[in-house]
Amino acid sequence: MDRLLVGVSGSVAVLNLPSYLATLRAELARQVRVIMTRQAARMLPPSTVALVCDEVFLDQEPTTVRKPGHIELARWGEMFVILPATANVIGQAANGLGSSLLTTTILAAPVPTVFCPNVHPSMWNKAVVQRNVEILRQDGHTVIEPIVATAYEVDSGEVRESLVLPEPSHLVEQLETIYQNHSPDASLHGDPLSPPTGR
Repeated sequence: MDRLLVGVSGSVAVLNLPSYLATLRAELARQVRVIMTRQAARMLPPSTVALVCDEVFLDQEPTTVRKPGHIELARWGEMFVILPATANVIGQAANGLGSSLLTTTILAAPVPTVFCPNVHPSMWNKAVVQRNVEILRQDGHTVIEPIVATAYEVDSGEVRESLVLPEPSHLVEQLETIYQNHSPDASLHGDPLSPPTGR
């Protein structure tokens, strides 16, 4: 793959983002661009993220310097992965809301988006979150389920069983399979005026 677009939202898992980006660049894509929400950028400095990707894009105040917007970014990526995806971003995407550069790019993307949720179990198991996940799938997107593992929980300050992202190498394997299951001439580079079909 030549061009991978990664969207980053404000989950605590963003602290592990550099290792994921390094693996994605080494094993999956030649170029990686990253879109960060304001909350994600508060948790992990964009200057750090820029060390392991090609470009970082943020929600910014108006400027006279031209920078790629959501339409151009959406068209650039051969695959669009939201890593990590919070319940908030999942909910906005499922309901067609675009309040940030990330969510407007999801709306504009001509390719189905891959969501990698990192959501606390108490939220993940709520009916409304699962309903939003199902809507995304019905709209043709892919949601990679979080896995159960022992992890540090920020709220309690304890190590306990929780839901986490797949390890970087395992995630790459899943993304490779998703990419290969699409025809480059059809699904991944389809007519931008045609909505994605359910799978």
